[in-house]
Amino acid sequence: MMQWIKQLLNFLMTLNHPSKMNDQDIEQFLKAFDDFMQHAEENIHSHEQWEEARYYSEQFYERKAAELEVTVDYYMSEFL
Repeated sequence: MMQWIKQLLNFLMTLNHPSKMNDQDIEQFLKAFDDFMQHAEENIHSHEQWEEARYYSEQFYERKAAELEVTVDYYMSEFL
């Protein structure tokens, strides 16, 4: 994600002052910003999926440890 931020910032630094932007500059900026937002949304979605998977894994290990009446740490060290 940092790569896209750097690319967007580099692009912004090459632009003229906003009041001097022509239609081509504006179009180029909008394309770059749209591309940045698309990649940002994909990264956010991937992170949310990872968090959800981690949550369900933790719940599973806690439930299994409770069934065996052991701590989660012990369950994970012995059975994983």
